Amino acid sequence: MSRNSYRNFLKLLEKWPLDETKKGRDLGEYIRVRITSAFKQGDSSIVNEEECMRTHSSLDRLASNVYAIRYPRALRSSSTGLSLDQCREVNSTEFMENVTAQESGFISKLFGRN
Repeated sequence: MSRNSYRNFLKLLEKWPLDETKKGRDLGEYIRVRITSAFKQGDSSIVNEEECMRTHSSLDRLASNVYAIRYPRALRSSSTGLSLDQCREVNSTEFMENVTAQESGFISKLFGRN
């Protein structure tokens, strides 16, 4: 039975793209790591089938945008007023590293630490 779960997860991964701008923080990357650890022997791994079916069903709904289709947004703006491309840029790992570096410098100066 785990053979079916393994194949279902592999099909799910085909629908779930990796976001290269979020290295180390990407949900698709995390899912791949979790599936790899759960199915160490591939389709011959022993897993909890019920849990696999629930997890797969949930992830499949997310990957298929079930709720985005069911509950469409009336507005295309965000609460910040940024566009989709601007939000992606702000959430990129590179941008986050730059902000963290700047904040750590400010906080260090504020508290008198080097």
